[in-house]
Amino acid sequence: MSDKFEQAAIGEYERSANDIGKLKTTLTPLKRSYLRFDKIISTTIDESPTKPACKAGCSYCCYYKVEVKAHEMLLIHEHMKKNLAPALTTQILNSATENAAVIRTLTPKEHLATNIKCPFLIENQCSIYDVRPFRCRSFHAVKVESCEASFANPSDFSIATELIEEVSHYSDALSQGFEAAAMDTGYDHRTYDLNTALLEVFADASVEKRYKRGKKVFKTAIEVLEEAE
Repeated sequence: MSDKFEQAAIGEYERSANDIGKLKTTLTPLKRSYLRFDKIISTTIDESPTKPACKAGCSYCCYYKVEVKAHEMLLIHEHMKKNLAPALTTQILNSATENAAVIRTLTPKEHLATNIKCPFLIENQCSIYDVRPFRCRSFHAVKVESCEASFANPSDFSIATELIEEVSHYSDALSQGFEAAAMDTGYDHRTYDLNTALLEVFADASVEKRYKRGKKVFKTAIEVLEEAE
């Protein structure tokens, strides 16, 4: 990692750790981190001679395997309760239930090789766009043809999705800075499958209590292990 990306990671770590320490939560600090992330990524894209092909209505990447940290899912849960109509929430949870039934039959590699529609994708738009996870915020493809080819052939891992290098490096640096701050201030830093974590956060009222106590937040959701990737 070059100096500027390393400094970005350190800066985000320090700001986020300070926020988390003062507020005794990761949720408001995460929202602030997302705003900083979006600003830096937007500026980097503006300054880059290469532009992303991503646009509203293009949703190939919304069928990829998506993982979340506990704080990301808790923020999504908060956002859904405050902002989404009950009927839409039910629709999203029904989709997640269908997805989870499939995902639990797959190995991690098989999951990577299978198109599964994100439960938040409604009419080709993200229904929780403002609080979408870092993994989703980080994806800025240069050629839609590559995304289309990957979607059409999900098991062909030789298909490369070209990204803007500087954007990709900043994305990694900023997300890792926040995640390190959450971990070092005592919160669950494990990675979970999005669909099964979403179902558990709505089904188990004790999820938030475990989070506040620094315990493993999700008991039934699929935990994503590094070696599984």
